[in-house]
Amino acid sequence: MRSRSWSKIALMAGALLLAVSSGLAQKVKDTGPKYDVANEIKIKGVVAEIRELPGTYEGIYLVVKTDTGTALVRVAPASFLKEMDTSFAVGNQVQVTGAKAINVPEEQILAREIIVGTNTVTLRDDKGIPVWAGWNPAK
Repeated sequence: MRSRSWSKIALMAGALLLAVSSGLAQKVKDTGPKYDVANEIKIKGVVAEIRELPGTYEGIYLVVKTDTGTALVRVAPASFLKEMDTSFAVGNQVQVTGAKAINVPEEQILAREIIVGTNTVTLRDDKGIPVWAGWNPAK
């Protein structure tokens, strides 16, 4: 009888673990284009423009002017940045670590980390998973 109880507990724990990991995977899937750690790049430049774009990959984007041209940098959802009390300004000198997005209509860099002066904004973990995955905004 005791082994049957432990079996039920183990089965329920396994089902719970599967449900939680499946839920997290779904939330990560809905955070935008896939981040490819193998293709990570760094750019330095000046914020020339800040865009808030609606649609499938809504959020804040920075147009960064570099020595070789301009780059569109996908930062994060606007509501997430507001909740974290993080903002950027035209004229900010930035260093962006990110990866080029694939399968998007316009060439862009998915930011993992942005350095502005002495402040570092971490937007994705070392595997490229957005820190806002699974995040619930304050009501």
